[in-house]
This record gives sequence, C-alpha cells and structure tokens, in this order.
Amino acid sequence: MRPTLELGDMVIASKVSPDSIREGDIIEFRTGEMTVIHRVVEIDESSGSRQFITQGDANDEPDAEPVVPEQVQGKMMFAVPKLGWVTLMLRSA
Repeated sequence: MRPTLELGDMVIASKVSPDSIREGDIIEFRTGEMTVIHRVVEIDESSGSRQFITQGDANDEPDAEPVVPEQVQGKMMFAVPKLGWVTLMLRSA
C-alpha cells in the first residue's frame, strides 16, 4: 500500500456497514487465510449485490477477485507509523 502505508505501520480499522464503504476507502478483508488491506477503487452492484473492486496503491492492476461484504473486516480509520514493528518484535521474542 505504499506510499499510503509503509511496512511496519499499524492500521487501526473499525467495523462498518458495507453500505457505508465508498470508493477511495481503505478496507481490511479476509481472502483465504490472509488478511489484506487495499483501497476500494470501484463498487460493483450489477449482480444485485454489492462487491468491492480493490487494489493496492503500489499495484498496477486491481485485485483479481472482487471482495464481498462478508469478507470485510473493517475500514481503515488511521495508521500509526512504525508501531507495527513493536508487535512484530514481541511476536518473534
């Protein structure tokens, strides 16, 4: 997500209704066993349900699969630079 987020930044996300998510928002979502934080670049409602087209800021193309509301864990409220390194160091200790 560079340049918006750097390695080691801690993201503070809040649960929100999927209806409140807009283009440009950064969301946290689950895909398989991974948690991903990407920007919503488009909202597709053509199938009768809301799907989010996401893309990492440093990526040239949107993600291959749309995100459905059930995958959304939260919306980024703010990030604390470098604080994530503390968590990583404690986990490895």
